[in-house]
Amino acid sequence: MAVVKHPADGTSRHLVLDLLRCRVTVHSEEDCRHVLFAQDGRSLQLEVSGTEAFDGAMLVTPALPIRRLAPSRILGVKRLSDMITHGQLRPALYPREHRAARLARVAQALDGWLADASYREIAIALFGNSRVERDWRHPGNHLRDQVRRAIGYGRALMDGGYQRFLN
Repeated sequence: MAVVKHPADGTSRHLVLDLLRCRVTVHSEEDCRHVLFAQDGRSLQLEVSGTEAFDGAMLVTPALPIRRLAPSRILGVKRLSDMITHGQLRPALYPREHRAARLARVAQALDGWLADASYREIAIALFGNSRVERDWRHPGNHLRDQVRRAIGYGRALMDGGYQRFLN
């Protein structure tokens, strides 16, 4: 059991790993543990420093975090508090990435390209057979262009472009 203590008023809220309704994975290193909570594509990771058991663990975060990191740190604390309260990673605090559908299409197109599928086969996988039958030979080549752009973007991500997401 880990305890998250509120230092201002001495109250504590207990994090009982066995009672959580999400997957919990603990990876131990020399003097710290990484705890990953995961549920339905949502995740929260904690780093627990020291060699002590989780009992008595305290959440420590800078009161004035670096300006560009402040929103993500505050969101992390909200997610942890909500998980302790409700025992799960609730979707309300994990909004869908606005680019998720496009990035999924790009990944699927790249996967097809890496498997040597034809552009038409990739289009069928992405958009369905009926749309490909209807639009593949359209004079504007809109559907073909979408497939080409998706593969091109996927290749660019694969060749290091994904690092933009990390900054």
